[in-house]
Amino acid sequence: MEASRLLPYRGAAYEQLLDTLYATPVDQQCWPAFLEQLVRISRSRSARMLVLDRAAEQVTSSAKVNIDDGAHRDYVDYFVNACPWRPELRDKPDGRLYSTYLDFSCRQKRFYHTEFYNDWARQLDIHHGVCGTVHQAGEHTIQLLVQRTGGQGPYDQSDTDWFNHLVPHVRRAIELTRHGERLRWRGEAGSLAGHRPYAIVGAAGRVEYLCERAEALIANEPELVHHHGRLTPRQPALRGRFQQLLDGVLAGAGRGWNHAGGALAVPRPGQRPLVCVVSPLAPEVSRALLPGSGRALVYFHLPEQEARVDEQQVAILFDLTPAEARVARGVAEGRDLASLAGDQGVAIETVRGQLKSVFRKTGTSRQNELAARILKSPALRPAEPPPISLA
Repeated sequence: MEASRLLPYRGAAYEQLLDTLYATPVDQQCWPAFLEQLVRISRSRSARMLVLDRAAEQVTSSAKVNIDDGAHRDYVDYFVNACPWRPELRDKPDGRLYSTYLDFSCRQKRFYHTEFYNDWARQLDIHHGVCGTVHQAGEHTIQLLVQRTGGQGPYDQSDTDWFNHLVPHVRRAIELTRHGERLRWRGEAGSLAGHRPYAIVGAAGRVEYLCERAEALIANEPELVHHHGRLTPRQPALRGRFQQLLDGVLAGAGRGWNHAGGALAVPRPGQRPLVCVVSPLAPEVSRALLPGSGRALVYFHLPEQEARVDEQQVAILFDLTPAEARVARGVAEGRDLASLAGDQGVAIETVRGQLKSVFRKTGTSRQNELAARILKSPALRPAEPPPISLA
């Protein structure tokens, strides 16, 4: 690749640019710093990274430099789709940037007569740009846009080649960020599920990860089906209830992920029911360029393999009443509130009130957090070994 006469492929400034870029998977607040260095080294005016929906029509998050908040808000709300290059950009292969001066049918004279220029770009002295889709996966399209003023001149072919030498590094940084997010989900899910088999379920109810214990359980448990990326009970009567519970958790996106989750007992011939617990995995709250979307944690309680929760010890550890300790133990063992109410002969509203008190005393706010707190405490006793048989 022939190097640009103006833009460097090596040297301290270029190395610092790459160092900042590869710091973004660890700290997404580095994206504006990367864009600022990119503008400076490429002799540009401004730059933006846009995270859009799959169709690249709506901006979901962004990072920018040298664009004031009002102008950027106007761009995101309207002018992103009024840009004269956007229709052609959708049809161009991703993984590279394109010069607005060289690679689009809208030439410079025509550009100066567009709504985009006269109502938005002219007051910012934006005349030229390079733009393109640098990453597209799942529900997101990520685009990089860099602009120059009329005095700085257009991006020629060697300039555009320089940007495209950098694009694979940008893609790799994004992929590393996504990989880190997946590792965080697995770590959080594993912590909440403890030793139990678990699955992580994402958008549209598709399984994104199965731990090894869950794979072994599903392979040997005829009452569970994992087919076409979806996990469901085999019994048709239970599928609707499971899907409703899963949809309720996943629908919490954007509303604080305050769904409490729930449990579903799956009958098994000749054995105690397999309890399936569904809980929300809330995304980290941040202003990250690539914000994580929430997931659902599905884990399985196998009564024949579980250790025993000492109800009296739960009461002592967390200063619970006997009724509260029964509820806390039931939640830790994957019981649903309706069955706990039935066992105690009280209304489910009474059990909900007891659970609220348990949350306050244990410093938790969700059933999965409460279960994890109890299962990591001294209240968890080893499972009793089966009796010795001489037969």
